[in-house]
Amino acid sequence: MYKKFIVFDIDGTLLTTEMKFLDSTKQALVSIRESGHEIGIATGRDYTSAVSIIEELEIDTYVLCNGSVGYVRHELAHELILPKESLMKLIEIGTENNDQIVFQTANGLKRHFENPGESLTKAYESLGWTIPDFDEMYWEENPIIQAMLFCKSEDLQKYDIKEFRYVSWHKFGLDVIPREGSKAKTILKIAEENGFKREDIVFFGDGMNDIELMEVSGIGIAMGNAEAEVKEKADFITDSCNEHGIYNALKRLSLI
Repeated sequence: MYKKFIVFDIDGTLLTTEMKFLDSTKQALVSIRESGHEIGIATGRDYTSAVSIIEELEIDTYVLCNGSVGYVRHELAHELILPKESLMKLIEIGTENNDQIVFQTANGLKRHFENPGESLTKAYESLGWTIPDFDEMYWEENPIIQAMLFCKSEDLQKYDIKEFRYVSWHKFGLDVIPREGSKAKTILKIAEENGFKREDIVFFGDGMNDIELMEVSGIGIAMGNAEAEVKEKADFITDSCNEHGIYNALKRLSLI
């Protein structure tokens, strides 16, 4: 069997809806590693929120912040920085519309406006996350690789900034990433640099920010709990993240 590069989203994929690992998922990762395949992570999370998972699963190749940074053997291999001038525009529009913005570096994140706002609060609470601390100067003093915008869907058209594109990750929030950035592009770059072809990539995901990588992978697998649009782009649909979806799919593919 040819060696595969098997890549996983985190939330709703590796983790259950209760933010836990199934024993079957952990065993599946051990089995595919013993079979000689490479394992990677592709997530919208930053390093701070992903590091405990990376360490627990002993994964050393990971793409964070929707592709803005990528690590191979725990070494930074790819990075895209959002331009300060464009961030200023984002802040100006956010101020005018009373929307909340969270700015992210590779290692942390802060909210820009003092009032967290209803949309940010609901999004973070639904995922069991802690609301980021307030720091009005964070964006100016640090290299920002991703932002999170919390606005009404009908107001997104106001954020017409050519250097950015917006990827929905929750009904209350969007990721703001470089126009040329994505999970897919960074994973493809890392795969090529490490001897893998596109058809060698097996990807598991569930969210809207997984669609592009789902489409370009050799095999794209949607979790049973995935968004409808994600399932439409998948090569097949496995069981949910709560019902051994990863283990069952890998068995189906004879990878374990």
